[in-house]
This record gives sequence, structure tokens and C-alpha cells, in this order.
Amino acid sequence: MPVLYHQGGFPPPDLDWPRLLPLIGPANAAIARYEGVLHGVPNPNVLLSPLTTQEAVLSSRIEGTQATLGEVLEFEAEDGAADESTPKKADIREVLNYRAPWPRRRG
Repeated sequence: MPVLYHQGGFPPPDLDWPRLLPLIGPANAAIARYEGVLHGVPNPNVLLSPLTTQEAVLSSRIEGTQATLGEVLEFEAEDGAADESTPKKADIREVLNYRAPWPRRRG
């Protein structure tokens, strides 16, 4: 299904509020439950890391990288931290750089 972007001002003047309002409460409750789970986990990064890695994989594709989430996770598990011996490993390293916090990113 194509995404139809609104080209005018925001918010669009013709939002279907009766259809949208009932969705706000359940969405807010789901976010609150997720936040509660994260607060109960000793290391919430265990849950968040795959999500940030997936976002890095998708975002770095814009720059032409050809690495999958599975390849990135396997590379990390093998501790190939500095290995850029093949174009694939260089792409994986680029994904990991994209995911790294700003001060650690390479230029």
C-alpha cells in the first residue's frame, strides 16, 4: 500500500479524529508497558540493541551498504571489531559506526 504524504500544512485539516482518538489510549498504554519492561530489566540495552542495529542497517543502506541485520550480529558475536578485510566486512563496520553514539563515530 503506498504512503500518501500530506503536502500542505501540518496537521492536515481533514484528520478523521473519530477514527484516530480511540487509538491514542491503547498506543499510550503499549508504550507505558514497554517502558515498564525496560525499567525492570537490569540491562535494557539487551532489548534495545537489536532495534538500534536494525535501524542502523536500514539507515546505512541509503549510503549504499549491503549488510543484513544477521551479518552485523554475527560479526559482533565473532568480535571482528577492527576487521575490514573484505567489502562486506567494511559495510558491516559502516553499519556499526552508524549505530555508535556520536563521539565514537568515525568521519
